[in-house]
Amino acid sequence: MESGNGSQELSRLATAYVVSVAFATTFLLASFQGVDGGTALLRGVIVGVCALILGRMLAAPVVDVVLAAMARDEAKKQQEKPKEDDA
Repeated sequence: MESGNGSQELSRLATAYVVSVAFATTFLLASFQGVDGGTALLRGVIVGVCALILGRMLAAPVVDVVLAAMARDEAKKQQEKPKEDDA
């Protein structure tokens, strides 16, 4: 299945969400452990960049699989719908 505009947009949004959660979690954990603010920021940025790289590689296939499964379920519902209407 090729990624269309909609799935690319969903992939971008999912990646952005994961990056923001990874950065925030790392920054807050480092801050609560008493690490200097600059070090906590640097650690958050490093984890954010790693999450961005992994997200770009993994988000598109995951979104495509989810959209394909949703389309398959919708097709099943559409096939079953005429049977229910006839009864």
